[in-house]
Amino acid sequence: MIDRRLFAWPFVLTRSFYTDPARPDCLSVILQTGSGAVHGEDRLTQRFTLHAGAAVCVTTQGATSVHRAEPGACAVEHVALRVAAGASIDYRPEPRILFPDAALCQVLDLECATDASALVTDAFTVHDPDRQGRLFRELDSTMVLRRPGEAPLLIDRMHLRNPDAAVFNGHRAFGSAVLMLPQARDLAVLRQRLADGFAGIDGLYAAASLLPGNAGIGVRLAAREMRRLRAGFDIAAAIYRAAAAQAPSASATARPTAA
Repeated sequence: MIDRRLFAWPFVLTRSFYTDPARPDCLSVILQTGSGAVHGEDRLTQRFTLHAGAAVCVTTQGATSVHRAEPGACAVEHVALRVAAGASIDYRPEPRILFPDAALCQVLDLECATDASALVTDAFTVHDPDRQGRLFRELDSTMVLRRPGEAPLLIDRMHLRNPDAAVFNGHRAFGSAVLMLPQARDLAVLRQRLADGFAGIDGLYAAASLLPGNAGIGVRLAAREMRRLRAGFDIAAAIYRAAAAQAPSASATARPTAA
């Protein structure tokens, strides 16, 4: 159950559910936003803390539009995920839709105990309602992975400013995923399963590699359309769920907060 729920505009955390028959201990949480979009001067923060043994799946109510920002302005979002011993989080927000002249700076900081599990995805697509091929102005995205009390295992940053369409090579949907699992797992085998699964999806360019310190697996995806990217995420989620289900779990409490 959720023992603390704190949110402020534009976020809303409503009732949560146990909806997965394969994971009856996993709480499903839908993070909703009253604005339905990200605007140029927004400052957004999310914090989810999972106590020992908790299992939570977090998603959003739909893809989020990132609208045009005034010159010099940039929307900022910070997400902090804290996953304690024996806990499991599946954090899969819907993709961002970057409109022409959008500017977004986002940071995701994941702290995951060595015997905890985490699947975290991030994705964006580009969209010009006037079909003139215009692109977003800036995307600055950083992911930080760490163990409790330790220096970061990985700091992964992507920064695009006034990109040219040629950079995307005809692709319109892009994503990344991180699978962090207890170190007893055979990550090389899981990486190969991911590679084999991605190879079976037409129109998807994807790669999976081991994270530093044998902490998990990192994935990059690019597709010409969003449904191909979603199919890739489904493959990653299925492999993650199968691996995470093998870990012992205990009844515990999740403490998500968003502001």
